[in-house]
Amino acid sequence: MQRRDFLGLIAGAGATLLCKGHAAAAAENAGTAGVEMPDAHPSVDMHSHAWRRRNFAADLQSGGMNVIVLVVTSDRPLLHRDGIRLRALGSVAPGALHAQALQQAHDIARIVRDSGFAAIRAPADVDAARTGGRPGAILGYEGGDVLEGSLERVGEIHAGGARLLQLVHYRVNELGDIQTENPVHGGLAPFGIDVVRRCNRRGLVVDLAHATYEGTKQAVAATTKPLVLSHTFLTDTPRRYTRGIAHEHARAVAASGGVIGVAPFPSAFPGLPDYVAGIARMVDAVGIDHVGIGTDMGGLHGAPPLNRYEQYPLLVRTLLEHGFGREDLAKVLGGNFMRVFRAVDTSTGG
Repeated sequence: MQRRDFLGLIAGAGATLLCKGHAAAAAENAGTAGVEMPDAHPSVDMHSHAWRRRNFAADLQSGGMNVIVLVVTSDRPLLHRDGIRLRALGSVAPGALHAQALQQAHDIARIVRDSGFAAIRAPADVDAARTGGRPGAILGYEGGDVLEGSLERVGEIHAGGARLLQLVHYRVNELGDIQTENPVHGGLAPFGIDVVRRCNRRGLVVDLAHATYEGTKQAVAATTKPLVLSHTFLTDTPRRYTRGIAHEHARAVAASGGVIGVAPFPSAFPGLPDYVAGIARMVDAVGIDHVGIGTDMGGLHGAPPLNRYEQYPLLVRTLLEHGFGREDLAKVLGGNFMRVFRAVDTSTGG
């Protein structure tokens, strides 16, 4: 990979991370080195649960992140910790997963509105929010459990503002298999394939986080749009029930023109330099155009090395110190996701 102009990008303690508006001041206050980011590339967190935190708005503004994907946890009523594993156990009445997921989406919309953030439904909304100096939030669903087997509900959640659908989470659902349980469908179920195609038509980014390698290959074969895998890490030897992915798994996502978001799993990355090294490894595996940031903020067990948005300028500085150049850094921090978002968007016939 190319990591150009490293020495020219490191500034003094008063330098700024110029992601437009609030971000520049945040980096100055943090006292970290920065980089002048191209205006065409905002910073994007591809996967976040931070909306559940009491200080969410202040934390986001202090760090200077431009856009975050705030996710509904569709199988939340079924989640239980089983030793070190998170599992979806038991069952609920028909309609319950759909109803509680829509309530979470309502709560996210209220928090975004009350915080003065922009609700992002199209790439043009990102540009407008940055011009106005406001962070933006994209609504996403973590798990197609919200659909409860109904293809028509893809249109429902899109009409409700969602622009990203992660097919599976911790429940082997109607769409497909997951990394952390034994396979049932042999990858994606026929309904899962139908959902991928419907998302393509409606303008929803398809997220393959938690899906198996078999399911990922099937989604890549079915899609007409780039895919994302929002939060994972690269591993040479995937263990049973791991959330990490092998090189060929990552390359399958990249083959769709998509993006893999590297998450700061504490079991894989004890410190921030380790996390940055993991990002660099993913770039080496799939290329600079296919890597992004998916923090899973508020969703990781333990002590992740990136646990608050106020740490974001420090992440940028550590990436610079690792040798990422200006253009490559801008792609990883948000440009690659925005390319996918624009390719999937149907608001202007895209």
